[in-house]
Amino acid sequence: MNKTIIIKILCLSIFLINGCSFASNKAILAEQKIGDFSRIVLINTTSSPSFKFITDLKAVSVKPKWSPNKKNFAFISERNNKKNLWISNDEGSELEIANYNNREVERFEWAPNSEEIAIEFKPNADEANIFLYSLNLKNFLPITRPDKVANLGSWSPDSKWIVFNINDSIYLSNPKGVNEIFITKGSNPIWSPNGEYLIFNRTEKQNKSIWIYKDIDKVVDNTGKENNKNNYFGENIDINHVINSIEYAWAFGGNKILYINDLENNKEIYMMDVKSKKIERLTNNKVDESNIVWSERYRSILFTSNAHNNSDIYQMKPDGSSQEIILSSKDNFSFLDW
Repeated sequence: MNKTIIIKILCLSIFLINGCSFASNKAILAEQKIGDFSRIVLINTTSSPSFKFITDLKAVSVKPKWSPNKKNFAFISERNNKKNLWISNDEGSELEIANYNNREVERFEWAPNSEEIAIEFKPNADEANIFLYSLNLKNFLPITRPDKVANLGSWSPDSKWIVFNINDSIYLSNPKGVNEIFITKGSNPIWSPNGEYLIFNRTEKQNKSIWIYKDIDKVVDNTGKENNKNNYFGENIDINHVINSIEYAWAFGGNKILYINDLENNKEIYMMDVKSKKIERLTNNKVDESNIVWSERYRSILFTSNAHNNSDIYQMKPDGSSQEIILSSKDNFSFLDW
């Protein structure tokens, strides 16, 4: 019998500044890299700044993400060559590990309802490798078929559908149902907050261009009916410029796309309006920017930059103005969430 093992612990965290309050809407989650190891850090932006270490350097802990309601966060931690998913309350003081048959976790995505997590496990020959985990029920449900290896994409904004890859094809599935719908060719699909679009990668002339699939909401609404989009496979977001990007995010509810363009080994931040196709360049230098993430209500963009030889944390306004460093450190930071 498959069993879900939930181990709860109280975490003794280290404070650099005693007594600081880590309100979830003010704290940045970050992966701090030190040598070959990395740990999860809460950074309080209301002070100058202050840290709370969630994990230590006895493990490699990566990819921290807030739940949409900011009441919890999760991350992957590798210890003794085993990758597990850890879930914490908003202060990092109470953690639990979600373990399914001792399978290793590759990646995960919070559902918009903050009550479920889609988890991609390392494939094996007997079971599916993407599962639905319920925070309330503490159980796992398979999403994909056991005969296919899938790569997790993202959730629909109503938490009813998940988009994922099998090889170079993009599919939709309702996690608690049986539907599996082919959409188009591509990889790394992300659903827009307004529910209307998918953006995804396609490799063209060795560049990873960004494509958009419009009216994905109508495909969902017409499930089980004749599909009149059989000859539609999406469109390149910008046919006039070369884009090479594996990092992109939706902005302003799905009206704009924020992305990193990596041309000539120089990663810079851009914004594109979906309808007008207007592109704005937000950073302009000879070093790399990465790890783009939005604050709530799209007021600020958080990112890391190698401007001073380390991946320091910066923020700026949506038009690229008011750039300021939040944290300068001799260590590197990556995979931010705010």
